[in-house]
Amino acid sequence: MPEHSNNLMGLILKKLAENLDKSFTLEELTKSVIPEDRTTFKEADRMSFDRAMQARVLDALLFLEDNNLIILDSLTDESSIRISAVN
Repeated sequence: MPEHSNNLMGLILKKLAENLDKSFTLEELTKSVIPEDRTTFKEADRMSFDRAMQARVLDALLFLEDNNLIILDSLTDESSIRISAVN
């Protein structure tokens, strides 16, 4: 896996581990792990950037779920960390 993907997964796990009692939507996680000053983008560019970043975060979430580190609820679009991943 590319290093930037490992960094992204680490940021996601850190965010989830810091908030054990909370679930996060894809949008919330994306905004918290990839903080970007979106005010510099034109509207169409910002939407494209947001979608591209959400796709990267979703790929990382799917990998983390496949490795039993997080719970990804496809019905609610929310993710939370597995307690076993924290230990």
